[in-house]
Amino acid sequence: MTELGQVVNDIMVQEFPSIVNVTFSANLESLLDMVGEGAVEWKGLIRNFYPDLDAAVQKAERELESVTIQDEVSDEICEVCGRNMVVKYGPHGKFLACPGFPECRNTMPFYEKIGVPCPKCGKDVVIKMSRKGRRYYECIDNTNCDFMSWAKPSAKKCPNCGSYMIEKGNKLICASDTCGYVENKKTEEEEE
Repeated sequence: MTELGQVVNDIMVQEFPSIVNVTFSANLESLLDMVGEGAVEWKGLIRNFYPDLDAAVQKAERELESVTIQDEVSDEICEVCGRNMVVKYGPHGKFLACPGFPECRNTMPFYEKIGVPCPKCGKDVVIKMSRKGRRYYECIDNTNCDFMSWAKPSAKKCPNCGSYMIEKGNKLICASDTCGYVENKKTEEEEE
């Protein structure tokens, strides 16, 4: 769960304990089924439910102040002013922004690093999405390096040919078409 999700969940549990409740949800679901069957009038159900909900919302609005979530500081450095960029959330997902806003308005795309060095240049490999929503892996320095893979690359090198390996299910497969080396991927317990 994200930090924002955790904050919202905590507020809901604190301010609406009778509503964020398994028994309440089960009873409401049962009542709504009865409305669907015509056994209970929906207006009466709402008339009984709404005053408590309205009172809880009014109380929450009075008591809650704005919730601030600390920005997650990244290891990326702002190219304009040299500060560490922070992770922000926008309508299209995460992005990096300079914390010096409004003096510095620099932003950059946020790419999730997978912890594997690029097989061609050694910089980080990141997850990207195609226009059709398909995940792929690319070197973070894609302007100077042309590494790209649809399969997740592994940091392990092929013992036969020295090429990088890719993960496919529970197997590691050599990325070289001519090699054909395959091995079982070790679980975290086996690596320790």
